Amino acid sequence: MKKMILLFLFPLLGLAQNNKLDKKSGFANYFFGTSPNEYKNLMLELEEGNSTLYSLEQSPIKIDGIEFEYVRVTFYHNKLSVISLRTKNSMGAKFLQAIKENYGEPTKSNSKNETYEWNSNKIQLVFANNVFNKDAVIDFYYKETSKNKG
Repeated sequence: MKKMILLFLFPLLGLAQNNKLDKKSGFANYFFGTSPNEYKNLMLELEEGNSTLYSLEQSPIKIDGIEFEYVRVTFYHNKLSVISLRTKNSMGAKFLQAIKENYGEPTKSNSKNETYEWNSNKIQLVFANNVFNKDAVIDFYYKETSKNKG
């Protein structure tokens, strides 16, 4: 009987934690579906078709002493669709811990490659740790934008 209850509860616990991604609908002060006009200090890096990639002059994101080498945001049809970050000064593991505290355990993981993935109805979060320099690349993807491509 206990096994039956646990089998029933595990998917519900995962769903509740993954919904945290949808509730935040972005990362830090960047929210999916917003226009580039809502942000300051964006530097145009690439414009291709309906997609525009910007980087930020300086990382405005501060989380528990974690530093970022870059923060990049991509807009598709003038709506924020991707948020990309890269840690610096060997802060990958510390940021992974912060992500787990905010969003729970990943839905997919490969500890050998140190890659982790969280999925919700609207957002996919991918974390890839570089085993050599202990930094990580983190990408938040807005699935709603992907559905509307074409």
